[in-house]
Amino acid sequence: MAKYHRILINGEPYYREYRYGSDSYGEMLSEEELVHMLLEEVVDEEIDVNEREIESALRRIPDHQDRHILQNYIRYLERVHRK
Repeated sequence: MAKYHRILINGEPYYREYRYGSDSYGEMLSEEELVHMLLEEVVDEEIDVNEREIESALRRIPDHQDRHILQNYIRYLERVHRK
């Protein structure tokens, strides 16, 4: 992963990739540009969770025991997410 130097200009942070092998810099980026670029590189998939759709799907499961197992698993995932 690339390494960046933080450069403050009039109190505003900017970032430049520092290439150790060639002792050179890349282009100057704002914090917003850097975050966007890094997220593009590391985010593999976007998962959209719609709680209403999940609740509706759970209500359509006819077997009460299956529905209960899934509800418990969803509660578990919510707890894990909050930690």
